This record gives sequence, C-alpha cells and structure tokens, in this order.
Amino acid sequence: MNVIKDCKIGKNTVIREPVNLYKCEIGENCRIGGFVYIEEGVKIGNNCKIRPFVFIPTGVMIEDGVFIGPGVTFINDKYPRAINPDGSLKGDKDWKLVKTLVKKGASIGAGATIMCGVTIGEFAVVGAGSVVVRDVP
Repeated sequence: MNVIKDCKIGKNTVIREPVNLYKCEIGENCRIGGFVYIEEGVKIGNNCKIRPFVFIPTGVMIEDGVFIGPGVTFINDKYPRAINPDGSLKGDKDWKLVKTLVKKGASIGAGATIMCGVTIGEFAVVGAGSVVVRDVP
C-alpha cells in the first residue's frame, strides 16, 4: 500500500509500491523503488533513480541525475536520542536538523550510510557499504 501525502511529483516519474512519501518534491522522469521512505521537505531533482529500501529524511536535497542504490540510509541528526537528560521524551524542538546535499550525477552504492552535514560532489561515486562522514568531492 502506498502512502503519498501532499507531494509534488514530476511528469513521467514512476513510483513502485509500497512507499511512504510525505510533503516532498520529486522531479520529472525519476524511478522510485518499493519500500522507499521520503520525509517532509526533501527535494529530488529530475532523472534520478532511487532503488528499493532507501530512507531519505527531512534535510536532504538531491540534485538531477543521481543514483541511490538499494538499502541506502541518510541521517539528519548528529546526536540522536529518544529522551532528554530529565527523562522526558524528545520532541521536535529538542534536536537540531543537519542538512545534506547530493549534487548532480552522483552515485551512491548499495547499503551506504550518509551521515548528516555532508556534500557529495557532482558525479562522485560512493562505494557500496560505505559510511560517509565528510564531504565527497
């Protein structure tokens, strides 16, 4: 079952079931695989391929022509915690969003983890299984 809520999806984009897409923008001529989760505010350019089992949280921007292999995970919080020091459950105001940019033509291999606050450069290649903690030129 697809959950596609308040999204802007470009012409000729194909989305495979099931997916969860919330308040995101996906360009034209993209291919989105099944079991992909894209959160609010994410922008994906034209002619992108996002393979199955990918997680893209708020704060990620993906330019045109990017390939994202299966099982890739993006992170948007440097210090994730469920609770505050006083034991209260963390809320929206208890963490800082750290943005990530994937530039035109980049390719991210299967199973990679992209930590927040990095830029992956134009036509850069991130190997399968990599953990990216700094900019990739």
